[in-house]
Amino acid sequence: MKRVLQIIPVVLILLLTAPGINAQNCNFYLPLVENSGLVYENYNRRDRLEGSQQVVIKSVRNEADRVVATIHARHFDRRERVQHEGEYDVICQGDHLRIDIQSLLDQSVLEGFSDMELEIEGDELVLPSGLSEGQDLPDAAMKVSIRSGGMQFAEMTLKVENRRVLGRETIEVPAGTFDAYKISYETHIETRAVGIPIRTRTKTIEYHVEDLGMVRSEYFNDNDRPQGYTVLSRII
Repeated sequence: MKRVLQIIPVVLILLLTAPGINAQNCNFYLPLVENSGLVYENYNRRDRLEGSQQVVIKSVRNEADRVVATIHARHFDRRERVQHEGEYDVICQGDHLRIDIQSLLDQSVLEGFSDMELEIEGDELVLPSGLSEGQDLPDAAMKVSIRSGGMQFAEMTLKVENRRVLGRETIEVPAGTFDAYKISYETHIETRAVGIPIRTRTKTIEYHVEDLGMVRSEYFNDNDRPQGYTVLSRII
Protein backbone atom coordinates (compact mmCIF):
# COMPACT_ATOMS: atom_id res chain seq x y z
CA MET A 1 0.00 0.00 0.00
CA LYS A 2 3.00 2.32 0.31
CA ARG A 3 2.97 3.07 -3.41
CA VAL A 4 -0.69 4.04 -3.33
CA LEU A 5 -0.05 6.50 -0.52
CA GLN A 6 2.93 8.12 -2.21
CA ILE A 7 1.13 8.80 -5.47
CA ILE A 8 -1.65 10.85 -3.88
CA PRO A 9 0.32 14.08 -3.31
CA VAL A 10 1.73 13.86 -6.82
CA VAL A 11 -1.72 13.71 -8.34
CA LEU A 12 -2.92 16.59 -6.21
CA ILE A 13 -0.42 18.97 -7.81
CA LEU A 14 -2.17 18.70 -11.14
CA LEU A 15 -4.72 21.44 -10.50
CA LEU A 16 -4.54 23.59 -13.56
CA THR A 17 -4.85 27.21 -14.60
CA ALA A 18 -6.11 27.81 -18.12
CA PRO A 19 -4.70 31.08 -19.49
CA GLY A 20 -6.66 32.43 -22.43
CA ILE A 21 -9.72 30.26 -21.72
CA ASN A 22 -12.22 32.56 -20.00
CA ALA A 23 -14.85 29.88 -19.41
CA GLN A 24 -12.64 28.17 -16.87
CA ASN A 25 -11.30 29.49 -13.59
CA CYS A 26 -8.88 26.83 -12.30
CA ASN A 27 -6.36 29.57 -11.74
CA PHE A 28 -4.51 28.32 -8.70
CA TYR A 29 -2.17 25.63 -9.86
CA LEU A 30 0.21 24.37 -12.55
CA PRO A 31 0.19 26.61 -15.68
CA LEU A 32 -1.65 24.91 -18.51
CA VAL A 33 1.19 24.62 -21.02
CA GLU A 34 1.86 21.50 -23.06
CA ASN A 35 5.23 19.84 -22.39
CA SER A 36 5.68 21.76 -19.12
CA GLY A 37 5.97 19.88 -15.87
CA LEU A 38 7.50 19.37 -12.45
CA VAL A 39 10.10 17.03 -10.93
CA TYR A 40 9.79 15.82 -7.33
CA GLU A 41 12.16 13.96 -5.01
CA ASN A 42 10.98 11.56 -2.29
CA TYR A 43 12.87 11.25 1.00
CA ASN A 44 12.38 8.93 3.97
CA ARG A 45 12.24 10.09 7.58
CA ARG A 46 16.05 9.92 7.78
CA ASP A 47 16.41 12.36 4.86
CA ARG A 48 17.57 9.61 2.51
CA LEU A 49 16.55 9.91 -1.14
CA GLU A 50 14.11 7.10 -2.03
CA GLY A 51 13.14 8.05 -5.58
CA SER A 52 11.57 10.74 -7.73
CA GLN A 53 8.62 11.52 -10.00
CA GLN A 54 8.30 13.54 -13.16
CA VAL A 55 4.88 14.82 -14.23
CA VAL A 56 4.44 16.46 -17.64
CA ILE A 57 1.38 17.91 -19.37
CA LYS A 58 1.23 15.86 -22.56
CA SER A 59 -1.78 17.56 -24.17
CA VAL A 60 -4.53 20.09 -23.50
CA ARG A 61 -7.90 20.15 -25.25
CA ASN A 62 -11.25 21.94 -25.03
CA GLU A 63 -14.36 19.81 -24.65
CA ALA A 64 -17.59 21.85 -24.53
CA ASP A 65 -17.61 23.63 -21.14
CA ARG A 66 -14.40 22.13 -19.79
CA VAL A 67 -10.66 21.82 -20.40
CA VAL A 68 -9.08 18.37 -20.27
CA ALA A 69 -5.34 17.86 -19.75
CA THR A 70 -3.62 14.51 -20.25
CA ILE A 71 -0.82 13.96 -17.76
CA HIS A 72 2.17 11.66 -18.24
CA ALA A 73 3.80 10.56 -14.97
CA ARG A 74 7.05 8.65 -14.57
CA HIS A 75 8.37 7.20 -11.31
CA PHE A 76 12.08 6.54 -10.69
CA ASP A 77 14.07 4.78 -7.97
CA ARG A 78 17.02 6.43 -6.22
CA ARG A 79 19.31 5.37 -9.09
CA GLU A 80 17.02 7.13 -11.59
CA ARG A 81 15.77 3.87 -13.09
CA VAL A 82 12.17 4.00 -14.32
CA GLN A 83 9.94 1.92 -12.05
CA HIS A 84 6.60 2.58 -13.70
CA GLU A 85 4.77 5.23 -15.71
CA GLY A 86 1.27 6.01 -16.87
CA GLU A 87 -1.20 8.60 -18.17
CA TYR A 88 -4.49 9.99 -16.92
CA ASP A 89 -6.76 12.99 -17.45
CA VAL A 90 -7.64 15.88 -15.16
CA ILE A 91 -10.61 18.16 -15.88
CA CYS A 92 -10.93 21.90 -15.28
CA GLN A 93 -14.60 22.88 -15.28
CA GLY A 94 -15.92 26.19 -14.00
CA ASP A 95 -13.92 27.14 -10.91
CA HIS A 96 -13.09 23.56 -9.86
CA LEU A 97 -10.60 20.97 -10.93
CA ARG A 98 -11.82 17.38 -10.86
CA ILE A 99 -9.68 14.25 -10.75
CA ASP A 100 -11.08 10.74 -11.01
CA ILE A 101 -9.93 9.15 -7.76
CA GLN A 102 -9.03 6.02 -9.76
CA SER A 103 -6.04 8.06 -10.97
CA LEU A 104 -4.66 7.85 -7.44
CA LEU A 105 -4.24 4.11 -7.76
CA ASP A 106 -0.78 3.10 -8.91
CA GLN A 107 -1.50 0.41 -11.48
CA SER A 108 1.73 -1.42 -10.60
CA VAL A 109 0.12 -2.30 -7.27
CA LEU A 110 -2.35 -4.46 -9.16
CA GLU A 111 0.11 -6.18 -11.50
CA GLY A 112 -0.06 -9.34 -9.42
CA PHE A 113 -3.78 -9.57 -10.17
CA SER A 114 -3.49 -9.28 -13.97
CA ASP A 115 -5.28 -12.61 -14.50
CA MET A 116 -8.20 -11.63 -12.26
CA GLU A 117 -11.29 -9.47 -12.68
CA LEU A 118 -11.05 -5.93 -11.29
CA GLU A 119 -13.98 -3.67 -10.49
CA ILE A 120 -13.09 -0.09 -9.54
CA GLU A 121 -15.54 2.60 -8.48
CA GLY A 122 -15.12 5.91 -6.73
CA ASP A 123 -15.74 9.64 -6.42
CA GLU A 124 -14.03 12.57 -8.03
CA LEU A 125 -11.37 14.40 -6.05
CA VAL A 126 -12.27 18.10 -6.20
CA LEU A 127 -10.31 21.28 -5.48
CA PRO A 128 -11.67 24.82 -6.02
CA SER A 129 -9.70 27.54 -7.74
CA GLY A 130 -9.57 29.74 -4.63
CA LEU A 131 -8.52 28.68 -1.12
CA SER A 132 -8.89 30.40 2.25
CA GLU A 133 -7.74 29.64 5.79
CA GLY A 134 -10.07 27.25 7.61
CA GLN A 135 -11.77 26.11 4.41
CA ASP A 136 -12.94 22.49 4.35
CA LEU A 137 -12.49 20.57 1.07
CA PRO A 138 -14.66 17.66 -0.15
CA ASP A 139 -13.80 14.08 0.82
CA ALA A 140 -13.39 11.32 -1.75
CA ALA A 141 -13.39 7.51 -1.74
CA MET A 142 -12.56 4.55 -3.97
CA LYS A 143 -13.30 0.82 -3.82
CA VAL A 144 -11.43 -1.93 -5.68
CA SER A 145 -12.87 -5.45 -5.84
CA ILE A 146 -10.71 -8.32 -7.11
CA ARG A 147 -12.44 -11.49 -8.27
CA SER A 148 -11.30 -14.85 -9.59
CA GLY A 149 -13.61 -17.45 -11.09
CA GLY A 150 -16.63 -15.41 -10.04
CA MET A 151 -15.52 -15.42 -6.39
CA GLN A 152 -14.29 -12.29 -4.60
CA PHE A 153 -10.60 -12.73 -3.79
CA ALA A 154 -9.78 -9.36 -2.20
CA GLU A 155 -11.15 -5.87 -1.68
CA MET A 156 -9.54 -2.50 -1.03
CA THR A 157 -11.14 0.78 -0.01
CA LEU A 158 -9.33 4.13 -0.03
CA LYS A 159 -10.76 7.24 1.61
CA VAL A 160 -9.36 10.77 1.54
CA GLU A 161 -10.94 12.65 4.47
CA ASN A 162 -10.72 15.72 6.72
CA ARG A 163 -9.23 17.93 4.00
CA ARG A 164 -8.69 21.43 5.34
CA VAL A 165 -6.77 24.60 4.46
CA LEU A 166 -4.73 25.42 7.58
CA GLY A 167 -3.35 28.78 6.45
CA ARG A 168 -0.37 30.24 4.57
CA GLU A 169 3.35 29.81 5.20
CA THR A 170 6.66 30.58 3.52
CA ILE A 171 8.27 27.31 2.43
CA GLU A 172 11.76 26.66 1.01
CA VAL A 173 12.44 23.71 -1.32
CA PRO A 174 15.21 22.95 -3.86
CA ALA A 175 13.21 24.69 -6.61
CA GLY A 176 12.96 27.96 -4.63
CA THR A 177 11.22 29.79 -1.78
CA PHE A 178 7.46 30.27 -2.00
CA ASP A 179 4.43 31.67 -0.18
CA ALA A 180 2.18 28.62 0.04
CA TYR A 181 -1.20 27.43 1.29
CA LYS A 182 -0.88 24.69 3.90
CA ILE A 183 -3.39 21.86 3.44
CA SER A 184 -3.90 18.76 5.58
CA TYR A 185 -5.86 15.54 5.00
CA GLU A 186 -6.04 11.91 6.09
CA THR A 187 -5.86 8.80 3.91
CA HIS A 188 -7.52 5.62 5.18
CA ILE A 189 -6.87 2.33 3.40
CA GLU A 190 -8.46 -0.98 4.24
CA THR A 191 -7.63 -4.21 2.43
CA ARG A 192 -9.42 -7.51 2.89
CA ALA A 193 -8.14 -10.87 1.67
CA VAL A 194 -10.03 -14.03 2.62
CA GLY A 195 -12.02 -11.89 5.04
CA ILE A 196 -9.05 -10.58 7.05
CA PRO A 197 -8.91 -6.76 7.23
CA ILE A 198 -5.69 -4.73 7.25
CA ARG A 199 -6.12 -1.03 7.99
CA THR A 200 -3.70 1.87 7.63
CA ARG A 201 -4.06 5.60 8.24
CA THR A 202 -1.73 8.29 6.96
CA LYS A 203 -1.83 12.02 7.62
CA THR A 204 -0.46 14.34 4.95
CA ILE A 205 0.49 18.03 5.07
CA GLU A 206 0.91 19.72 1.70
CA TYR A 207 2.09 23.16 0.62
CA HIS A 208 0.47 24.57 -2.54
CA VAL A 209 1.65 27.64 -4.44
CA GLU A 210 -0.45 29.78 -6.76
CA ASP A 211 0.23 29.19 -10.48
CA LEU A 212 2.59 26.33 -9.66
CA GLY A 213 1.05 23.60 -7.51
CA MET A 214 2.37 21.48 -4.67
CA VAL A 215 5.94 22.22 -3.60
CA ARG A 216 6.23 20.03 -0.48
CA SER A 217 4.32 17.13 1.05
CA GLU A 218 4.95 15.56 4.47
CA TYR A 219 3.68 12.12 5.58
CA PHE A 220 2.86 10.97 9.12
CA ASN A 221 1.76 7.61 10.49
CA ASP A 222 -1.20 6.83 12.75
CA ASN A 223 0.77 8.15 15.74
CA ASP A 224 1.63 11.40 13.91
CA ARG A 225 5.28 10.40 13.59
CA PRO A 226 7.07 11.64 10.43
CA GLN A 227 7.46 8.95 7.76
CA GLY A 228 8.96 10.91 4.88
CA TYR A 229 8.43 13.85 2.57
CA THR A 230 8.37 14.95 -1.06
CA VAL A 231 9.82 18.23 -2.37
CA LEU A 232 9.73 20.05 -5.68
CA SER A 233 13.27 19.86 -7.05
CA ARG A 234 12.89 21.28 -10.55
CA ILE A 235 10.43 23.05 -12.85
CA ILE A 236 10.48 21.85 -16.45
